Amino acid sequence: MLLGRDTERAALDALVAQVRGGMSQVLVLRGEAGIGKTALLDAVAGAADGLRVLGVAGVEAEAGFSFAALHRLLVPYLQDLDGLPPMQREALSVAVGLTDGPAPDRFLVSLAALSLLAGITVHGPVLCCVDDTQWLDRESLNVLAFVARRVYAEGIGLVLTVRAGTEDVAVLEGLPTLPIEGLPQADALALLRSVVGGVLDPKVAARIVTVTRGNPLAITDLSASLTENQLSGALLLPEPLPVGSRLEAHYLNQVRRFAAPTRRWLLIAAAEPQGDVGYVTAAAAELGVSPEAADEAERARLVFPGREIRFRHPLVRSAVYGGATSSERRQVHHALARATTRTSDADRRAWHRATAALQPDEDVAADLVTAAGRAAGRGGYAARATFLARAAELTPDERERAGRLLAAADAAYTSGAPAQAQVLLDAIDPVLLDPTGQGNRLMLRARTFIALGGERGMAQVPATCLAAYQEFRAVDPALGRGALLAAFDAALTAEYLTEGTGLREISEVVLDHAAPGGTLTESLLAGIATMTVRGYADAVPIIRRSTARVAAGELPDAEVLTHYVTAVTACTRIWDDRTRESILHRAAGVARSTGALQILETSLYALATHETTLGRLDAADELLLEVHELRSAVASTPYMWDVYRSPEQVGWRAPGDARERIERVYEAGIRLGLGSSVGLSRAGLTVLELALGNYGAASAVATELIESDYARAYTRALPDLVEAAVHSGDRVAGAQALEMVTERATASGTPWALGLLHRSRALLAPASSAEDAFRSAITTLGRTAAVGDLARAHLLYGEWLRRQRRRRDARGTLRTALTMFEDIGAPAFAERARQELMATGETARRRSPETAGDLTPQEAAIAALARDGLTNPQIAERLFISASTVDYHLRKVFRKLGVESRRQLGRVLTTAPSGRMRR
Repeated sequence: MLLGRDTERAALDALVAQVRGGMSQVLVLRGEAGIGKTALLDAVAGAADGLRVLGVAGVEAEAGFSFAALHRLLVPYLQDLDGLPPMQREALSVAVGLTDGPAPDRFLVSLAALSLLAGITVHGPVLCCVDDTQWLDRESLNVLAFVARRVYAEGIGLVLTVRAGTEDVAVLEGLPTLPIEGLPQADALALLRSVVGGVLDPKVAARIVTVTRGNPLAITDLSASLTENQLSGALLLPEPLPVGSRLEAHYLNQVRRFAAPTRRWLLIAAAEPQGDVGYVTAAAAELGVSPEAADEAERARLVFPGREIRFRHPLVRSAVYGGATSSERRQVHHALARATTRTSDADRRAWHRATAALQPDEDVAADLVTAAGRAAGRGGYAARATFLARAAELTPDERERAGRLLAAADAAYTSGAPAQAQVLLDAIDPVLLDPTGQGNRLMLRARTFIALGGERGMAQVPATCLAAYQEFRAVDPALGRGALLAAFDAALTAEYLTEGTGLREISEVVLDHAAPGGTLTESLLAGIATMTVRGYADAVPIIRRSTARVAAGELPDAEVLTHYVTAVTACTRIWDDRTRESILHRAAGVARSTGALQILETSLYALATHETTLGRLDAADELLLEVHELRSAVASTPYMWDVYRSPEQVGWRAPGDARERIERVYEAGIRLGLGSSVGLSRAGLTVLELALGNYGAASAVATELIESDYARAYTRALPDLVEAAVHSGDRVAGAQALEMVTERATASGTPWALGLLHRSRALLAPASSAEDAFRSAITTLGRTAAVGDLARAHLLYGEWLRRQRRRRDARGTLRTALTMFEDIGAPAFAERARQELMATGETARRRSPETAGDLTPQEAAIAALARDGLTNPQIAERLFISASTVDYHLRKVFRKLGVESRRQLGRVLTTAPSGRMRR
């Protein structure tokens, strides 16, 4: 009987009703041990008529075995995975041990679990009840957290319980949570009276309810431990009462009153992670304990034997295990190791052996290393880290121990636990590593700096990677090139915030050791290093040759992902939009096809930035919507949300809070040591001030950006500086900027660069030659994809014509500029063009499109992909949601936009400045 809990039951009933109606719902029940979370979970499962109920409970002893809980939850449906997309099917099959294959990406496993659960709902809604999530293995917990964040319209209910105050459940933060408190006094008294058979003194009852704070487990078990005289008030209650943190000690006292065979049997059961009756019985027999030894514990309702042995409460299990001596635990694990004979349980056998070991033992350590290899093969890197860390503890040879700690740290990092990786790295004595190991240690340290996102984390990475290169270069040139590339990329990202080693120092190392005609890595590095040390013109041919190699279709996928960041950076410096676009599309395609979500996220953001610099803002908005979905899927940190706001897109769109948005990017960049984000924020602010006509402010920001001229990183901002300086009356600064534009655009030679050169020259040219320069700019930019720069060329030409008192001529080009700005969705630039047009004497109305209902970011992303011809399953894979959710949102999109088919979407959709879709 479940007393009280009206509020909690109402919330759970509402969840079941929503799920029964086809929507998905998630609820985390959080509370202290014994507060009634499991009882509520059982109640909701029992009341879920018409729903398929899947259940699993975390087991502390099983937390080190990868995907164990996920396997137990989904086992009824794992034999029927044919309906999943091939990559998802393979990932999930490998993760749960159905097949062998390459270690799967953890996000692909998560998406496969979501797709599988969504497929089950074809036969009716599903309720997943997950108890004690704090003791799930990390891989399963991450998968369930992913599913919880991505369900919407599938008919999936997910109720999870978590003990308050426990660690390693941060992935559940942000999910709907219901705190479970103690029972109200009346209900707590009713529970107490229901479990006390004799006389219960009211004052005693009130005292018990008060000290237990209404905790049902504490009330039930405390009352059972008191005598009739104590309950009736004839004798005083003991002090202190065994509640709260003392409840586990209370259970231990109970256990200690049992006969020795019963205590031994309980310890064996507590040490067997699956509660496998066969293994417990076999281990007990080896230790001379008969099956009947369990009877006393069963009569006391501390355990419930069945196909699996269940403890009354996890506190009972931990009391039994924690109350035993280390010698007793080792004996039990020895017996369980010998009893655990199934091949499929080899990892558990290895863990039992390791737990039983008292001294370093290479045979046991090697067994754990083998188990770690099996875990990695399933993508269970958290388990691999656990196995290897324990193997290191048991390794006699100190150099071998250091190597295993390094491998454990690498596994921890790969599993998404960079803090654990840092702890393991700190335990290594670097002197014990050979140069290759030392280099790997430094590279891993650098990756943890990035992943942890701490204060100025990226700023420390270039020097760390360069130190790794120095270790690698004599023993493994390939690893050395990789370390140098990483140091270079990190320096390009950290820019002026770099600590210890700057890009110039790294560039000099590159030019000393990397040949422009050598490997692809060497060639790419040589290009930007030459630009940094020797000058722009010398670098352009090297960059052009190396980036063409990355853009070429024959380059292997892995090479594309390794080199695309450096190649895109190089293309940006020489205004090569075509090669840059080709590389970005290839990188995003490879990342998508291989399930590399983090690379996909960064490549899509870079592609959005590329589209923004060209002025193709609608395309940039749609890409940023995809980035938003990816950020949601991987549960990003708040600072990384700010970094991914695309300040240049904000500058073009110029919403009312534009400066605030751009400033958040600036602050996040400073905090994380991302100088490139700081620079992008300044570039975005320059665009915004130019659009608003604040030329002095734009000139000041652009000057600050160009003065550092960090490896010619902001070459593309030079034409902005020319425009801002000239319009603010500082022709000297404009002329100086024009000199740099002339040098670099001439060396680049791309139509985009030359068009911007013509536009910049026109602003400073005498009246006799300015018009030819403007016309050349418009003609040249008209042959490129840079519609934003072309629109600005029309605007600047129109402004010049009006100042020349050629109002009639100005009107035509200003109308063109106004139309182009309105078409691309740049309202502040459009307003600037409108004001100029009005100054010629022509009235220019503002275009005010009729909205057909705002769409949410997710609806907008789905609508855009559907418009482009993707099917529901294809959209689901792109956005890491289920096909059911796609269908649900698409129907809402049709209603909001007043259309009836996908074919009509192309006629009604553009992207509004807010990032929401509109007609």
